[in-house]
Amino acid sequence: MEFLKLRLRHKFDEAEGRYRRMLTLQDDAWWEQCFGLHYILQFNRAISRSYIKLVGSLLADLSTLNYAMLREDYKRLNMIYMSNLKREIYVIQTRANDLLNEISREVDALSPHLDLKAIGALENQVEMVLYKLRKVQNRTLRKENVTSDEVAGNVPLNLFLFSLNSFCSTLINFQQSHNSKIYNDVHRVQSFLLSSLKRFINPAYYKDSELWITALKITVAIMAGVTFSVGVYGFSATVPSCIAYIMGGHLGTSFRTTVNRVGGVVAGSVVPSVFKFFFVQICDPEALGVILSDVVMFIWVGICMYVFFGRGYGSYGGMVAAFVASDTLLRQTDICYPNGSDSSSSIALASYSSLAQTSVAVVIFISVETFLFPKSAITLLRHNILDTLKLHQKAFDLLFGHHLSSSVEMNEAAMADIQTMLVVQIPSRLEAQQQLLAEARVEPLLWRPQFSADKYERVLQLSSRLLSTNYLLFKLLRWFHFRVVQHRVTLNPADIRNEIEENDDNNVDCQAQWKISSSHFQLLARDNFETMEMLFSDTFRYSDPDQTAVFMQMKEAFRLADKDCSGELNADDVTALLGTIFAQSGAVKEEQIKAYVNEFMNVVGKPGRATVSFENFMDAIEHGLKLEVEVFRRVRPRAPALFPDASPEVGIGESPLPTKVTTKETQPVVIQVTEAATSDKMEESRSASIIEPADTAVTVARELDHHTTTFFTSENASVFIRREVDVLNVEDFSITDVVKHMKSAYVEWLLADKRYEYISMEEQLLLNCLISGAESIANSLSGLEEIALSSS
Repeated sequence: MEFLKLRLRHKFDEAEGRYRRMLTLQDDAWWEQCFGLHYILQFNRAISRSYIKLVGSLLADLSTLNYAMLREDYKRLNMIYMSNLKREIYVIQTRANDLLNEISREVDALSPHLDLKAIGALENQVEMVLYKLRKVQNRTLRKENVTSDEVAGNVPLNLFLFSLNSFCSTLINFQQSHNSKIYNDVHRVQSFLLSSLKRFINPAYYKDSELWITALKITVAIMAGVTFSVGVYGFSATVPSCIAYIMGGHLGTSFRTTVNRVGGVVAGSVVPSVFKFFFVQICDPEALGVILSDVVMFIWVGICMYVFFGRGYGSYGGMVAAFVASDTLLRQTDICYPNGSDSSSSIALASYSSLAQTSVAVVIFISVETFLFPKSAITLLRHNILDTLKLHQKAFDLLFGHHLSSSVEMNEAAMADIQTMLVVQIPSRLEAQQQLLAEARVEPLLWRPQFSADKYERVLQLSSRLLSTNYLLFKLLRWFHFRVVQHRVTLNPADIRNEIEENDDNNVDCQAQWKISSSHFQLLARDNFETMEMLFSDTFRYSDPDQTAVFMQMKEAFRLADKDCSGELNADDVTALLGTIFAQSGAVKEEQIKAYVNEFMNVVGKPGRATVSFENFMDAIEHGLKLEVEVFRRVRPRAPALFPDASPEVGIGESPLPTKVTTKETQPVVIQVTEAATSDKMEESRSASIIEPADTAVTVARELDHHTTTFFTSENASVFIRREVDVLNVEDFSITDVVKHMKSAYVEWLLADKRYEYISMEEQLLLNCLISGAESIANSLSGLEEIALSSS
């Protein structure tokens, strides 16, 4: 199995690399159409673009297929299903290959209208698989002694089958999508001009602040270039034209772009200027100088464009060098004319002047980029990740928030918004994220912490996984509602997501568990998204892993204490929070807990408010508030955690350690609790402290021994005998556990009263894929949390 996984990984890497190569070649083909070469080469960029999009969609479906295979448990139930379905799946594979080959032949022939013959056979085979799956499932669950755990472990098989269905649907729907477009060049030019003109009057286009900042930078740089051109270089257009070219069409203020611009300007001006100096002085024959200049320009520009199309580190520098070299070599002189004003010395000065002007252009744009709203590629990358996470959260709220709690179809406006996010907005941001990651790898760090490219590479992978999961669910919902409209599915009112019916106790229990688990899952996922958005904001830009871990721990403690999920803690919630801390410290009286709660509310909360928000909580921690449990070793038994009124027993000949509370407006608040009790065995005594920053107050604690008694300050105690454990003992109920409860509730509901026999296969696929999608999102969010705690 591991060998198969490795082979699949290599196949995916090879296919994805080829897909990226196709996209690059498609982008590079624009100039061929500008000169009409596509007629000679028998190439249509629009048709090829549709086919490349098809390849990308098929790769996404195959990736989901691979994910489902990795999630399957391959146990008894899975073996029974696959032994009965393997022939149908093999037939689907052959039918899909036939259809894909037919599509490839038609696209290669530049057919504007498709009439594919293999569609019907593939559609029939897909329907056969659904029919066979339902038949096998009903027979197996009815005759075999199947446990709920086995059924739960077989849920990923449904995701595999629908991913296969989605793969086939993508192939089948390509004909309709292809035939709905017009591939005439005149129509395409008209559409391009119309869309460009509409963009000029579209108010949304002018709401992008980054667009205005970029326009301001270019305007300032060009105006500075015009000033130098008029006042210094005698109306030569080299400086402003060079700036206008090299500042256009780039992503962010990146170090690599700047290096490529500088290198391109130097490569395009130095060597061509040397050749130009000698060629223009060849006057006999007069045409020889022009021919040699053209030959050098052809060779030099060809080399530069080869560098550009090589897509290496200096590709952009190759384009800049080609532009500057053309400008240098096409410049004419009149040295060969009888009354010409040029001379050898003036030509030499002109060559040096060209180099000087391009150098001035470089200095101008570097100065503008450095001092006018500077932004590094790393900052832009983090902002891009933040925007992508917000879109992921919005798509999650719309998709899962609706379909985990209701079987009612979502309205078309909401589905259109989701489609825009999943098809346009998120993919464009992921593409920009990949470019920014490449820029950030080579950016100088200077005083900033080490940049972890692997961390952001994993973030990109998990974001792509979130996109694939949400988009697959979107396609599933579209497919399901299409079959409902076509009357191929009869909806059953007995849906686990609907309102609870009181006539069946088992149904009530399962639906109640589903409702609680699904609601908890949505809250946890939303909280995780918000946490990730905070961690990728500018606030945590320079934080180290320890600081991030403390923040995560405090946020988890706050979430567990916030019982009503209101986002604020009241006195009861704070009592539970401090009770969790003091439960590890030994005996604490009820009156003491109340006093500590009041102290906590006064220190952390705002005056006049009976609640504490998470912002207040984190603000107090950032300013030095500490919640910690100190452990002192004694030969004593452990006392109960809380006593309403009674005091803990005191050892013979000893007295309990005093509790000291110090509260002053300008002094720190120190609350310490210690306790002792009698035993012949070793006992641990703990002191819990709430310390607000200011001048440190000194409280005396002591370590008791059968023979000696030693006194020292709590500061020294913390150095020698403090146990190195987490401040709060937070036992998190993870999001993956919540999804398991959802799955368990669904399986019990499905098996009860043999519901699998009268609930349609489409509804079961929808519910199974919802659960598998929730598992995938939970794993992705857990992975993001793990990544966020790693290095910067």
